Amino acid sequence: ELPARVHLRLASGGSELVPGERVGLRAALLPPPLPAAPGAYDFARQAWFLRIGAVGYALGAPRALTAPPPQGLGEAVSFWIARQRQALSQRIVGAIDASGAGPGVGAVAADLVTGERGAVPPDLLQHYRDAGLAHILVIAGMHMSMVAGLVFVALRGLLALIPPIALRYPIKKWTAAAALLVTAGYLVISGASVPTQRAFLMNAVVLTAVLLDREAISLRAITWAALATLLLEPEALIGPSFQMSFAAVYALISAYEALAARMARRRAESPPAWWQRPAFYFAGIATTTLVAGSATAFFTVYHFNRYATYSLLGNLLAVPVVGFWVMPSALLAMLLLPFGLDGWGWFLMGRGIALVDAIARMVSALPGAAIDLPTMPVSALLVFSFGGLWLCLWRRRWRLLGLAGMTAGVAIYLLAPRPDLLIDGSGRIAALRGASGLLVFPAEGGERRVRETWAKMEGQGQATPAWTDSDGVRCDSLGCVWRTRGHVVALERLPEALDEDCAAADLVAVPVPVFAHCPSARLLIDALALRAHGTHAIRLGANGSITVATVAEWRGERLWSVPSASRRTLAASRAEPGAARPETAPEAEEADAPSSDAEAPPDDPEP
Repeated sequence: ELPARVHLRLASGGSELVPGERVGLRAALLPPPLPAAPGAYDFARQAWFLRIGAVGYALGAPRALTAPPPQGLGEAVSFWIARQRQALSQRIVGAIDASGAGPGVGAVAADLVTGERGAVPPDLLQHYRDAGLAHILVIAGMHMSMVAGLVFVALRGLLALIPPIALRYPIKKWTAAAALLVTAGYLVISGASVPTQRAFLMNAVVLTAVLLDREAISLRAITWAALATLLLEPEALIGPSFQMSFAAVYALISAYEALAARMARRRAESPPAWWQRPAFYFAGIATTTLVAGSATAFFTVYHFNRYATYSLLGNLLAVPVVGFWVMPSALLAMLLLPFGLDGWGWFLMGRGIALVDAIARMVSALPGAAIDLPTMPVSALLVFSFGGLWLCLWRRRWRLLGLAGMTAGVAIYLLAPRPDLLIDGSGRIAALRGASGLLVFPAEGGERRVRETWAKMEGQGQATPAWTDSDGVRCDSLGCVWRTRGHVVALERLPEALDEDCAAADLVAVPVPVFAHCPSARLLIDALALRAHGTHAIRLGANGSITVATVAEWRGERLWSVPSASRRTLAASRAEPGAARPETAPEAEEADAPSSDAEAPPDDPEP
């Protein structure tokens, strides 16, 4: 059965294509890739919910077909919206690039309006992440609230200048309804990602409360927004966008509820002087950044293995520019767009974004701006989250007991054991814990994706040092032998080494099927085991114990994982001497095949 969708990278061409167009091309297709290790990002899960049945790369430029594609009403509307978003993105990029704002500025502007981030240069994107400003590139609470606030304040101010209207009609409710319509349009044109949905629902609840004369901002409102999001996309629950977005908003509402009475008393006792108002504004940015950053820090580490240490500084400098310059300019440009005068707005927006880009580069260049951290176990995240919810949801003093749960989550994370040996599912690469405590790799071989993912999960960033003799590894043309803590581990390249290593090693890994007996091995990992279970993460105990975790065990029996029948077939064939090796899907060698973009986790959500 053909998949509903495929995910392809084009080597050339494609810039002239429009959504909904029917094209033909030759492509190499592969199943969605397995996770690189237990606990790594599982693209196959996301692909299943997106109805993507294959990934790969085009073998030539796509060609447009004359026959129109068959479309239902829903698809026709969806493609029409996608075409409008594409046209608007191209208009924004063209206008800002023509103004000489600088490289990447137009792409960032298009991202803030239409949610199309693909054209943002990777190095600039990394600067934003390391400066703690990745949330600026995701249309979420900040952007939606700024747009709603600008429309609400500006329109209400204009109506207030007309006494016959202001004195006779509920202009506050009129402006709330107008702001709701504008934010709904922003939701559609931005692509309606999970953070954008959450932000729209929150703003919709607030504005609807204004229309109904009810309390606008509360934990009940965010809970209804969360439930509505899960009704639309239940799979979003365990994704970074949902977790980080709602963790930040829950924490912010709870924190400002706790501070509200004190702040109200202070205002009543002494109304703020003119110079105190901007000071309170920056204090609010700092408080918001600290609260939201603390609430999402654990989720950031869990999903991305990286933490920005200067996010407070970055937000203090960049958020006012976005709020008072960038977003008002974007709203002005959209208002002038029907008259063809939007170029002025894009020009102003481009200059503001250029300043934000400069701030991101400056902050990310500071020493220690970003810290790489090892993978966090799910248990630590669950305990920390429970403690955080306890702290946010209660109003009495016993809410502080949630800090104990959060501390316990941190302790579980710090004490979590890490694997001593990793062997990927193809058997082409292994990594072991060297004398320095870092994961060390063979000098060559294996996929770059696997190397980088393992290093990232170990908190090493991009560092993939090669193993040496000082790590206890001895290699020859047949394979390598690693001696550590009383264990002898044989990592074979060729089966000819089995006779010697099966007399001395207690763990043997070989990238071909093995049907013979290996006397010395307490654990034998051959090609059939690797194919059936994926990457093996192994811990070697000082008492001679060997603990193994595999991708298949970690994923469990899911609709997007390898069917259990396939694993049973592989296991049965391994158990029968002389059985034929099962046929497997061909794998693309990295040297010959460009990336399919299926390896990376989703874009950073709002922190």
